Amino acid sequence: MKIIRLDQAIDDQQRAELLFDGHLLVYLQRSSMLELIDYTQSLLKIELAELEPSSAQHFLNPEAFLQATGAAQTRFRTDPKARQLFFQVLRECGVNTHSCYYDHFPLRVVPFSTSHTGAHRAAIGHHRDSWGSNIHSQQNWWAPIYPLSSERTIAIYPAYWQQSIANTTDSWSFKEFLAARSQSAIERRVAYPSAPTPTQIVDESAVVKLVIEPGDVLNFASAQLHASVPNTTDATRYSVEMRTVHIADLNANRRAPNLDNLAVQPMYQWFKNIETCQKLKYAQ
Repeated sequence: MKIIRLDQAIDDQQRAELLFDGHLLVYLQRSSMLELIDYTQSLLKIELAELEPSSAQHFLNPEAFLQATGAAQTRFRTDPKARQLFFQVLRECGVNTHSCYYDHFPLRVVPFSTSHTGAHRAAIGHHRDSWGSNIHSQQNWWAPIYPLSSERTIAIYPAYWQQSIANTTDSWSFKEFLAARSQSAIERRVAYPSAPTPTQIVDESAVVKLVIEPGDVLNFASAQLHASVPNTTDATRYSVEMRTVHIADLNANRRAPNLDNLAVQPMYQWFKNIETCQKLKYAQ
């Protein structure tokens, strides 16, 4: 695996070939990403009563912090400006958005310690995003809103690019998750997991804790095993992410190797076209 840092755009085919060979791409200082950062920081400060978002945990009790960051996440998710800015980021990376499909675009919040965690404000455990979608041509995009450190970032496990790990893809059901979520109580605390998970311990010896600058964008194959680094710093981590599928990759069978995904049904319906919003319909 190589970490390839790019000053300029590359086309969809070149990107796919690099990603599905196991490499990580970092697009440096995209202008629309910097604009999105300004927008997101302003939104967070409004909801956090002008407290500095990275340190607001120090001044708010858990209930107030969860309420404020949850409101910020909702505003971010429902305001088309954020999505449109990131679509422009993708174009600046070389993506043909006319043939590109995306799932959603959340604002992630990873508090330090465990006192202020809940629902979508928590670290995410080890997973491959392709476990849930069962689409091996899927790509991930990830970018920080504030500066990172090695203990407040994303973890990639390159050894598992060619190594399987036991997991729950043979039993996990998206329908069961939706049913459990609809019956859940406060903060969507559901017993059923939101995605398949490993059933064996992950070897941490070769983990890559990737630190990139605000304005940079990380791009990797969704089949890469990854997780949130447990935040042991004194600052909250905020980041954005998106998953994409490119119709040309599906047609050309450009994809990551499937080592351990036992799911049967690809979830193409999760994805919609960036330009037309039409759902992805693909027959294998």
